Parts: sequence; structure tokens; C-alpha cells
Amino acid sequence: MKPLVIVSTTLEEKEDAERLARLLLERKLIACAQISAPITSIYRWEAVTTSATEFTLNLKTTPQHLKEVRLLLSQEHPYDLPEIIVQEVNASDDYATWVYGEVQ
Repeated sequence: MKPLVIVSTTLEEKEDAERLARLLLERKLIACAQISAPITSIYRWEAVTTSATEFTLNLKTTPQHLKEVRLLLSQEHPYDLPEIIVQEVNASDDYATWVYGEVQ
């Protein structure tokens, strides 16, 4: 079984999520992006508890492309401190083969 990586981040504007997804797809760094319906995030920022409506962007890629995905997100994300969460997952052989084919 080939390992896959799901990279997640959140964005205030759906358009920003779509822009990042398309940029990563055009550069063949991801095979797929999913943008969630709006969520409510509650967090502390600069010692103040606050909330925001955000969209979750989930990106499917390979471990070999993770460094480039993280770098692009860090450079292009509109937040000062973007959330970048990485999970290594196992998927069906057919799906993993498709992902590897799309990013290589």
C-alpha cells in the first residue's frame, strides 16, 4: 500500500481556498482538493478569544510532494500564521495509484 498525505488548512474566503487549490493542481503538487462548507472556528489569537467563519481546504498528495505543498501554502496563504496540518493516510491501491499518477 502506498502512503498518501492529506494536508489541511483553513481560509476565511472560499475564493482563497479555490485559488490555492487551482494553483497546487496546476503545478501538479496535489491530485485533489476538497473545500468544506463554512465552519465556525473558535480560538485564541493575541490573548483574545475570538471566532471566525472559515472554509477547510483538504489537499491530497504524496509524501514526496509534501515539502513543496507546505512551502507554497506558507507563501500564498493570506493568513499571517496559516494552519497547516498534515496526516499520513492509507488508501485503496487504485486510489493511491491515481494520486501518484496525478502528481508525478
